[in-house]
Amino acid sequence: MRNSEPESGLNFNLIMPIAMLAVLLIVPFSINSLMHMLTSKKHVSPVIMKLPVDSTAITIPTAVKQYESFEVTLNLETKHLAKFVNELVATASEGTGIQGISGVVSPNMKAEIAGDDFEIDRLGPQEPLSDFKGTSSWRWRVTPQSSGEQELSFQLHLLMQNNAQTDTKVLGLAEAHFSVQSNTMEWIKRNGLLVTALLSTLAAVLYGLRRRYVRS
Repeated sequence: MRNSEPESGLNFNLIMPIAMLAVLLIVPFSINSLMHMLTSKKHVSPVIMKLPVDSTAITIPTAVKQYESFEVTLNLETKHLAKFVNELVATASEGTGIQGISGVVSPNMKAEIAGDDFEIDRLGPQEPLSDFKGTSSWRWRVTPQSSGEQELSFQLHLLMQNNAQTDTKVLGLAEAHFSVQSNTMEWIKRNGLLVTALLSTLAAVLYGLRRRYVRS
C-alpha cells in the first residue's frame, strides 16, 4: 500500500503550477474587463474645453477598442481665437497677464496631443495640415494600448510678439475622455510568445512530476 503523504505532495506540486499559470493568463484579461465595466457606468463628458472654443472643434469617435487605431481631428478658428486672446490682454490691468500671455498673439499656431496609454502617429507640436479662411486643421492617428478610462490632452503652442521680442507659450486647449473596450484576442496575438513560454514551462513541470511519481 502506497504512502498517502507522497500523493498529497504530488497533488500539491501539480496544483501549484496550474494555479500560477491560470493567474498569469487570466489576471490581465480580468483587469481589462473590470476596468471597462466600471468606466462604462460613469457618465463622462467626452470633450472638456479649457479655452473658450466650441467642443465641436474636436472630432473623436464615440467608441474605441484597444489596439485599434482611430482618427482625431482638430478644426480651430485660430484667427478668431488669436483676436479674442489679444482683446483680453489689451483690456487687462497694467502689470497683469492672461495665463502668462503678453504682447500680441499670432494666429499661426501649432497643436499637439498627448496621452500616456496611446500610440500617436505624430508627436510634438504640429503645423496645421491646412489653413483656409482663418480655420486651421490638424489630424492624428491614435491607437489605444490599454483598456479602461483613458484621456488625450490637446495643447496649443502660441507665438507671441512683444515689442521686438518673440516668445512662445503653451496653453491647454482640451481634454478628450475615452472608455476603451478590451481586446482579448489581439492581446493574445501580441503576447503569443509569453503564452507559449508559460505553457511550455507548465508542460515541462508536469512531465518532471510525472517521472518522479513513476519512480516512486
